Amino acid sequence: MFASYRRLLAQPGVPHLLVTGLIVKLGTPVLSLALLLAAVDRLGSYATAGLVLTGHALALALCAPLGGRIADRYGPRPALTGYLATHALAYALLLLLAPPAFMIGAAVLLGATTPPAGSVIRGAWPRLVPGAILPAAYAVDNAVNELMFIAGPLLVAVLTLAIPAHGVVTAAGAAVLLGTALLLASPAVRQAAPMPPGRLRLAGPLTHRPTLLWLTIAAFGTFTFGCLRIATVASATTFGSAASAGVLMGLLSAGALIGTLGYGARAWPFAGGRLLVLLSLAEAAILLGGGWAPGFVTLAVLITLVGLVTGPRDAVVPTLLAEHASALYRTEVFAWLNTFMWVGYGLGTAFAGQLTGPHDTGIAAFGAAAAAAVAGAILAAVANRIASRLPTPAQMQAEGPSRETDRSADS
Repeated sequence: MFASYRRLLAQPGVPHLLVTGLIVKLGTPVLSLALLLAAVDRLGSYATAGLVLTGHALALALCAPLGGRIADRYGPRPALTGYLATHALAYALLLLLAPPAFMIGAAVLLGATTPPAGSVIRGAWPRLVPGAILPAAYAVDNAVNELMFIAGPLLVAVLTLAIPAHGVVTAAGAAVLLGTALLLASPAVRQAAPMPPGRLRLAGPLTHRPTLLWLTIAAFGTFTFGCLRIATVASATTFGSAASAGVLMGLLSAGALIGTLGYGARAWPFAGGRLLVLLSLAEAAILLGGGWAPGFVTLAVLITLVGLVTGPRDAVVPTLLAEHASALYRTEVFAWLNTFMWVGYGLGTAFAGQLTGPHDTGIAAFGAAAAAAVAGAILAAVANRIASRLPTPAQMQAEGPSRETDRSADS
């Protein structure tokens, strides 16, 4: 059952890349909570601290595609080196500047200069492993994400017992900088050459219709996650304890971790596009059931089942992107994936928040999450049909680099 993972770990450079990814991805969930605590300590205002977090998140989401394009155009090593230096400077400014406006500006700079390490790692998998075990590589990559978002907040709670919040921010920054430095030493990065000049479009990989649809599906996925944030709090409050929403979200992450690893452990009898449709429809059905759960235990089981299907879904999307997106945008497409996911999450929490009143049970938020999952299934069916009529990057490469550039620009 786990033969694909054994084959994956046996590939040269894979263990180094996995350890590097673990360190880099730990920094984001740690920083997210630690930055809020540090801003509240320093500024004494939750409203202003919220602006610090908002500025950081928006800058990260909006500037991520630029980092991916720079990595593709000039090579990941020069790009990561430049980002490493500017990101370290941004951390120094964030920790040294006290006035609110300056701290918000430093947080924006911190988000804008975040190294495209995660996108570089995801873009490196097709160069490191054979296509047969590429799903296992992205399953492990997604499992690391889930694990870090479980461990990150717990680590913050432990660290704040020993050091102040700004010290935890420093630790988070050190993890990102260390992980980026280790990534620079990775064979996958050292051997990666910049793409030759071609007809690059301003919108980059978004000009490729299936790619745009898969990115939108990812946004619908995080939209459902944002709705679940609100729905679980409302439901848990109805059942007598708002704090138990944390248990529900923990079960969601645990289910996603198990589902992701299960997806990568075996070869599936149907293609990733069709699997994406089935997973999205299953998610919608379970979410509808969650809105009518008669008790907390039933809801907990349903939330765990949601994780079991969303974990594989979140691993299928990057696999499809790696298989079908143009090699001209191998890193940038995963930077766009981050942007779409952040936007989807923000819209989901905002939309569900508007639907949910102080005494609601969360039914409307569950319904919105289910509707987004159905929309994702429809888009997956459309993307699968379009992609089946288009040549893959491997086929275009066989026809010649110039022909690949022309087709990627025209599609």
